[in-house]
Amino acid sequence: MNKFFYPTDERMVAISGKIAIVFLVFTQMALLGSILYRRYGLDQSDVDYVDLRMILLISVFGYIATRLYFGAVLPKLSIRKLVNIYFGLVVVLFVVLSIWLGLPSLDNWTNTLLPVLLGPALLVALYWFLAYWGYRRIEKTITEE
Repeated sequence: MNKFFYPTDERMVAISGKIAIVFLVFTQMALLGSILYRRYGLDQSDVDYVDLRMILLISVFGYIATRLYFGAVLPKLSIRKLVNIYFGLVVVLFVVLSIWLGLPSLDNWTNTLLPVLLGPALLVALYWFLAYWGYRRIEKTITEE
C-alpha cells in the first residue's frame, strides 16, 4: 500500500468500490437523461450535444474495458458464444434499422450494410481481446504468488 494513503482493509476497499460504482452509474444516467432531454425536449440537433455523447461513450466503454481487463465479473466467452452474439447483434441491428429506415440498397452498401456488419464485429473482437488480456494478467498474477 502506498504510504500517502490511509491504511485500509479489504472491507473498506469493497465499500469504496461499491460507492464508486453507484456514483458512476448515477453520472452515466444523468448524462443519458441530459442527452435525451436536449434531443427530444429541446429539439436540438446532434451537433449541439455531441460532446455529451462522447463523454458518455468513453465512460461506458471505458468502464466495461477496465472491468474486462482487470478480470472482474465479466466472463471470458468462448469463440462459439462470441460468434452467436455477433450474429444476434447483426440480426437485431438489421431488423431494427430496416423497420426504422427501410430496407437497405445494395448500391450504397458502405453506408447501409457495412456498419451493421462491422460495428458488432468490432465490439465482439474488442470484448474478446480485453477479456483474454485480463485473463492472462490474472493467471500471471496467480502463478507469481
